[in-house]
Amino acid sequence: MSEQRTIRSFVLHHYGNLISAETPQFDENSRRWMTQIKSDYPIVLQDDRTPDRRIVRFLSIKQVGTAYFTENLSFLRKESTSRDKCIKTVQALLNMWDNRAEKIVVQASADCLVRIPEFRHFFTPIEEVVDSLLEHDIVYDDDVMKYRSEEKQKKAIRYLKLLEGLDFIRRVEGGYESGEIFLIVRRKCESELGLEEDTFKQAILSEIVRERYSTLRDVFEISRLQPTVHVDSCIYRPSIEAECLIHLTTSSIATSYTDSYGGRVNPLTLTHILRRLRSVKAITRRGNYWSGTDELLTNMLDIKNKMPELAPPIA
Repeated sequence: MSEQRTIRSFVLHHYGNLISAETPQFDENSRRWMTQIKSDYPIVLQDDRTPDRRIVRFLSIKQVGTAYFTENLSFLRKESTSRDKCIKTVQALLNMWDNRAEKIVVQASADCLVRIPEFRHFFTPIEEVVDSLLEHDIVYDDDVMKYRSEEKQKKAIRYLKLLEGLDFIRRVEGGYESGEIFLIVRRKCESELGLEEDTFKQAILSEIVRERYSTLRDVFEISRLQPTVHVDSCIYRPSIEAECLIHLTTSSIATSYTDSYGGRVNPLTLTHILRRLRSVKAITRRGNYWSGTDELLTNMLDIKNKMPELAPPIA
């Protein structure tokens, strides 16, 4: 219809070339046209092995705003979402995508990340709970509190609440016993030779990282672990966006780190993190180029495809 073409053309020119209109609809009751505003935001990617070639992908962002028109196609400015608000919404959703991409990377890489010594050290309080359950079938409240400072007692309680929320433990009189998920994971890690304890602990820690990374980051303040997650994300995010492995130099990863997280990473620290990620098979290296692995990227794309399209939260 010519009306629909006219509306789409107006939206493009009024809101800018990063904004477009869904199919306009005419409301018979109000006698006016309405269209949802969206953005197919371009993302330009580069594989450092082929620096002269650019890869362009589009990030689909829905429900950026709404535009209204009279029956005669006059723009109803007051009723419509303003251009400034649309731009702010797009920027907010791009930030949401950054957080979502990191979450995807963490969920798919959790099994690798928990094999890094610094991660295991951070989760020592959880491993203490696991060991107590394996040894005594219960974690006594008195044992949790005994000979610990008030600060460490509070921290231990936060860990217990985290485990309880994931059904790894459940509250009983005087303490905690194994929860359903704890028992399910344990059965999966048992063999004819008995329980593979280290494999079992890694499986529990992986599940915690997968399901509660944002809580670990925000509540437990795991700042020492974040640079590793950030570097891993800088390597995988362009591959997730391109839906194929992107190969990057150390310099490109450092630049991406600064662009994404605002701070700079020390060259020695970056080299250490990259080699550490490779040692646990989270990433690979070919000559001077770092990239993700085919298996992990496939898992990440599966996670991405199961997520809803980017859109503002429903008020």
